[in-house]
Amino acid sequence: MVQSAPSTSTGFDVDEERGEHWITIQRNTFANWVLEQLGGQSSELGLGGSVDLQHDLCDGRLLCVLMDTLQHQRRRVAVSPMAMKPAYQHQCIDNINCALRAMTDDGIRLVNIGW
Repeated sequence: MVQSAPSTSTGFDVDEERGEHWITIQRNTFANWVLEQLGGQSSELGLGGSVDLQHDLCDGRLLCVLMDTLQHQRRRVAVSPMAMKPAYQHQCIDNINCALRAMTDDGIRLVNIGW
């Protein structure tokens, strides 16, 4: 006789709920870490004490500022002034590529990236 995984009152498997809970914890932990790294810059960037990863990282500006901060001003991440407030998708992509290039130059390897 095969037993199925226990279900909760919502009808989801317990493992599925644990997975969602783990993702939420990881997302919140990373968002808090980003805020801590940015320190006083977070208010200048308009974050208001919280980071919405999907929204705030999508144009690459925050990612460039984060990389610049993590590099302790050793090397400025080259973001064109026009792209700092990107109006077009290609400017967002340029910002993200700039930050990714800085990560690559510093030997940072990205793993387990995804939702």
